Amino acid sequence: MKLNPIFAMFLAAGLGGWTVAALAEDSVDVGDVNVTGQTLGNGQMVKEEAPKARSTVTKEALEKMAPTGNAIDKLKYTPGVNVSSDDSTGLSGFNFTMRGMSSDQVGVSLDGIPVNDSGNYNLYPNLLGDPENLGEVFATQGSSEIDAPHIGSSGGNIGLVTLRPEKDFGVFGKQTIGSNNLRKTFVRLNTGEYMGLSNYISASHTEGDKWRGEGVLRADKVTLNSLFDDHEGNTLNAIINYHQQDNYNYSNPSKAQYKTYGRDFDYLDSPSYNSNGKIRTGTGTTVNGVTRGTGYSVLMRNPFENVTASLTGRFQLRDDVLLTVAPYYYWANGGSFSNFTGPYSLNRTTGNAGGNYDLSNLATSAQYNADGTANGGLYYRPSITETWRPGINTSIKWDINDEHTFSTGYWYERARQRQSQPYIRLTESGKPVDISPGYDDGNAVVDANGNVIQGRNQFTVTPAQKLFAQDVWSVTPDLSLTAGIAYDYSERQGNNKGSLTAKKEKRNQTYHEFLPSFSAAYQVNAENQAFYNLTRNMRTPPNYVLYNKGDSLSLKPELSWNQELGWRFATEDVALSATLFYLQFKDRQVSSYNVTEGDYEMLNVGTVINKGVELELSGLLPHDFNYYASYTYTESEQQDDLLYRGVNLPTEGKTVAGVPRDMFNASLGWDNGRYYSNIVGKYVGKQYGDMTNDESITDFAVADLNLGVHLPVNKNLMKAATIRLSVTNLFDKDYLSGVKSTQFSAVDYDPRSTNSTKSDPYYTIGEERTVSVSFEGSF
Repeated sequence: MKLNPIFAMFLAAGLGGWTVAALAEDSVDVGDVNVTGQTLGNGQMVKEEAPKARSTVTKEALEKMAPTGNAIDKLKYTPGVNVSSDDSTGLSGFNFTMRGMSSDQVGVSLDGIPVNDSGNYNLYPNLLGDPENLGEVFATQGSSEIDAPHIGSSGGNIGLVTLRPEKDFGVFGKQTIGSNNLRKTFVRLNTGEYMGLSNYISASHTEGDKWRGEGVLRADKVTLNSLFDDHEGNTLNAIINYHQQDNYNYSNPSKAQYKTYGRDFDYLDSPSYNSNGKIRTGTGTTVNGVTRGTGYSVLMRNPFENVTASLTGRFQLRDDVLLTVAPYYYWANGGSFSNFTGPYSLNRTTGNAGGNYDLSNLATSAQYNADGTANGGLYYRPSITETWRPGINTSIKWDINDEHTFSTGYWYERARQRQSQPYIRLTESGKPVDISPGYDDGNAVVDANGNVIQGRNQFTVTPAQKLFAQDVWSVTPDLSLTAGIAYDYSERQGNNKGSLTAKKEKRNQTYHEFLPSFSAAYQVNAENQAFYNLTRNMRTPPNYVLYNKGDSLSLKPELSWNQELGWRFATEDVALSATLFYLQFKDRQVSSYNVTEGDYEMLNVGTVINKGVELELSGLLPHDFNYYASYTYTESEQQDDLLYRGVNLPTEGKTVAGVPRDMFNASLGWDNGRYYSNIVGKYVGKQYGDMTNDESITDFAVADLNLGVHLPVNKNLMKAATIRLSVTNLFDKDYLSGVKSTQFSAVDYDPRSTNSTKSDPYYTIGEERTVSVSFEGSF
């Protein structure tokens, strides 16, 4: 039976129970939460006092969602945020928008470490840590924090905060099992506090099958957290996170492919072969005129390894002066292969436009075709990125008097990034001999002079710095004004070391802007607060501009002005917030294909205006029931037409691709302190796949169910024990959840048909009904 999306939404809101979280001050949880009663918002809504829109998901809410989702997945019910993930493991790819801004326009940090890619600002789940170790996740939907360590944040900020060590010795363990052979084991050991020093170390292993197609998802994580507190206002907190994964990618269909193949669409299970026994490349399998491709699962790998380390020192220099010094280091190495047309070919006659290699040691295409092997001349060519990223954040906060608090600080970072594409040999069955090759790996193909042949060979250095100053003026006990200014300066230093398609060349560019901010908060009475916020944000162009053809290097930074007018109401039983927002950003950056140059370039596609309203409500009901709801209305409108491939595309007045106009979340729950249940319904409106709004995916509604029981325990043996059950997509809705790859136009606007503007958008398939059960205990 097919359910109308809106009917299903209200049905979801009316079934089952849920739990909600406490009106608490904006702070970090410092230990495991033992639920003893009802709280507002299931941890989805806390009492925010910042004079700007901000939403916080607390530890309680994190625990009561699906146990394996990553930190961004946990924001899926938050106002303004639309998340679409390949699956619920938290290990695979995802996209999100926030107030109409894409994920690469939003700055994300983990304990003060920026975790967006330093080159293109993409965000990857492997950098988000174990959700069991998170104390909270917060989002400032339109404004970057003035001290946030980002150069690519024109559309807001997301922060992940790690739990602090507990003061008592203890062990926390959690075992999760679920659909598609999902298994996750998590253990955390707290040493307790001794002479001001407390620590924990945690380790986890997650493994499961892809829910569609062949392949597995596998990850290991280790976290070390040490806190020294002299109990006189001085602390040192060191956090180290290690992650290693070996994942298989999902394939994302076009709308036509989804219509033909359904939600089971993915890469081929094994290679297909030509009549002469060679592994096939090219367009591949076609059904009803729709191509499935020749990419096969064993090639579609995504190995990755990374380490993040931070040391945050807070020193109370005087009763009224606090100094914070926070150096950090980020290292990551890995890459992905997801070529829809199968393995890459390489032979003596392969295009060598860069002139960097002598390919005379390779056979010709004809010789490879006649060599009697299935894989002759065919290779695994992953896109590998290795990043080294040291930085430091410093700030001083001075309580000048009862009316003024002044803060100033400085951030510096020097990111280095090497991006390569070596050709790796295949076995007879089509498997790569090495899925994690180094820059000059012995398994990579070399030319006649012994040089590793690269499809891409770039080294980027990005020094970045920010200086800020801010004053908070308490004009009256009820009225506070905050004014600040930041100066953001960054460089892009690019060294194209030469590849098959590019000559050796060095380029560089600098970007700098003043970013002012102003906000006001007025406490009308004990229950009501009003606020206004005005913030300027900036996004430095990605490192692509150093290597693309055309005039990419002169691209201007993306600048935005964010305005918010909000109201908050809170009592012991009800909390309500409403925010009007108007966000204008100009010089929007989009990657395009330059027909004349035969390569990609970055385009300035003009101005975009995002405006709308965010509503959030939570409260308590009689007999241990409670509720939570949020609604977002967003108009995200392009203000200019776009010249693409010599054709003027009618994009003025059109909606930005991937941005739904309406989003609604509704939750109803029950919690008596021992048992809890909650059901959450989510409705997402229509999303366009292209900038001309010629193709879209329909609206949808899904529901998730969560149940749990806190078991009675012998306190001499255990501190606490809980069993939790989660079901995502409860009604097994078959749907497309989001836009994975936006295109300029899904139809051809070239009347001469010499330069087609048509390209198919690609989408994320919503995961089928998935069940997980977790058993956890504290000792």
